[in-house]
Amino acid sequence: MDSFSDSGELYVLKNQFYTNQHQKVLSHSLESYSKDNQLTVLTYQIRSTIALGKDASNIIESGKTRFEGNEPLFQLLSAWDDLKSFGTDDSTYFDDLKRGENELQTVLSALYFVKFRKDIDQAITFLTEYIDNSSYLKFDELEPFLVLVQLYLIKGNFKEANKILLNFKNFPDAARDGIIYQVLESWLLSLRGESDNINNAYYFYDELLSSDFDNDPQGKFKILSVLFVLTLQLRHYPEAQELLAQISELSQGPDATLIANRITFDYLANGGSHVDELLGELKQIDQEHAMLNDYSEKNSKFDEVVAKYNVSA
Repeated sequence: MDSFSDSGELYVLKNQFYTNQHQKVLSHSLESYSKDNQLTVLTYQIRSTIALGKDASNIIESGKTRFEGNEPLFQLLSAWDDLKSFGTDDSTYFDDLKRGENELQTVLSALYFVKFRKDIDQAITFLTEYIDNSSYLKFDELEPFLVLVQLYLIKGNFKEANKILLNFKNFPDAARDGIIYQVLESWLLSLRGESDNINNAYYFYDELLSSDFDNDPQGKFKILSVLFVLTLQLRHYPEAQELLAQISELSQGPDATLIANRITFDYLANGGSHVDELLGELKQIDQEHAMLNDYSEKNSKFDEVVAKYNVSA
């Protein structure tokens, strides 16, 4: 099997993980995979468990017993899992790291800086230092690029985000056949504008939606959120309103992404008649949400920044 591609027995699992189909990731049996890939499968399942807001400690402890000799990996996963339950007070694991020594440690550290330290610049620095250090980076390690592009888009640095996609020309051809490249491409196509680009991105996520999401409301929520943004870019407001209704039905409580979607729709379709009220709701949930910063700086050009809020979905 080509180590650069997502072919082989991990193809379906990786597609599901990187498109937020976490319930499906958990449905896989380790015994159905070769011994060489079982630890990788378990790692994805632990990460999916945490992404779903569940406690992964029992799975981690079981993994330590089953896969002896991998203590650094399970220490990393335990530190990531503990953040959900104990916050940043219980462990200094990520703060103590000077640099990432492997792909997963680098990715989770970057996400830590963003989610718990609200420091996107530090996350970008951490990722770029790992990527630029050729003694660490391997050509089949693409997740750092995925997170880095996402952060550049949140910062509005489309030039650097697009540069990463162009640099994939230096990677083996098989690297561009994998799900990570496809997700990156869909994000950047949508931000380049023009109906053909946006439609191509839309079809990518619409095809994902054709998967069975009946038992994965969180995954469906995120896919619908992306489709909502793309539909707004196409100025198809009635269809966007229908998508917003579906997203609202899936919400399990106050959600910053949902409120940001409502603000966007109200501004573009209703002249912003309820924007102030919705902004107040968003501030109560997430005072540092990117939309609040952009709205205060660019409220006269609001539709220019609509696309970026759900690129991580």
